[in-house]
Amino acid sequence: MEFISLVIFVFSAAMAAGSILLITRLLEEYHLPCLRSLFYHNLFISAFGFYGIWGQFIIVAIAGSRLDQAMHSTISVITLLLGLPFLVFGWMMLIRFAAEASGVRLRSYYNLVFLVINFGVIAALGLVIREMDFSDALPLFRYYYVTAALLFAVLAAVALLRGDSSSPGRRDRGIMAIMITSGAVVQALALLLIPHSAWMALVFVFLLFATITLVSLWLSYKADLKPARIPESLPLPGGIEDFIRRNEISARESEIIIEICNGLSNQEIADKLFISLQTVKDHTSRIYMKANVRNRMQLMALVRGMDTGSQAGEHH
Repeated sequence: MEFISLVIFVFSAAMAAGSILLITRLLEEYHLPCLRSLFYHNLFISAFGFYGIWGQFIIVAIAGSRLDQAMHSTISVITLLLGLPFLVFGWMMLIRFAAEASGVRLRSYYNLVFLVINFGVIAALGLVIREMDFSDALPLFRYYYVTAALLFAVLAAVALLRGDSSSPGRRDRGIMAIMITSGAVVQALALLLIPHSAWMALVFVFLLFATITLVSLWLSYKADLKPARIPESLPLPGGIEDFIRRNEISARESEIIIEICNGLSNQEIADKLFISLQTVKDHTSRIYMKANVRNRMQLMALVRGMDTGSQAGEHH
């Protein structure tokens, strides 16, 4: 059991770090508001997973033999209860992500109402279980999580499917809606069907991290995200020939640079140039390395700077 727990802990840490890094990279590339909300969602859900679930395993591993049953039960209840605020913030950001991704406008008081209601529920839950043993309190935690997780997953899915945003598009939003609701369902089944044991906690926490990771992976490698467009087609700047020669930019990479600066997404570039999406991504990565930039915005600024520098040289 110790070995399996360690393996799942390593996988959990890897999935948490990986999902956050993927969204951070997308934020640098596209600057979409929904990506920032997803970043915070992943961060808060990861905090709940490590604090509320893995925290109990760590307490048992470090001081389990020195704690009597009553003390262990009290610590377990308090740890779970104090982990719930992370969960509430995570759910709040999930719905905000779904709304922003689909172009649905949330009311200005959304955050306040959401937090007041959910923290009220947590306070009521705390009052009910304050005198309970962990074994008696756990079913209430289960039912609270299952009810809230399914409710907010459905609300997020509805928001994702309602809007008309083109980045991410309807297909990508539909797939993410399926991922989010499926993740909530399988987590609920794990909590309701697996008897209370370390196995239940391990399966649940693995599914928790897997869900946020799948959404991040889809956005990073499958979704067709569109950067901000500029109004008119960008002409070749005066200094680009020297840039191409100096950085050994190929003819195909030169075409992709221009289309990136014209605001086309990777999929649109692939369609226009009759090449695969992965080929566009491979070329783009090489362009960034050669140009010593990190994202599209920096590349566009660099290309525009070439034109400005060229004109200044001519006046001089």
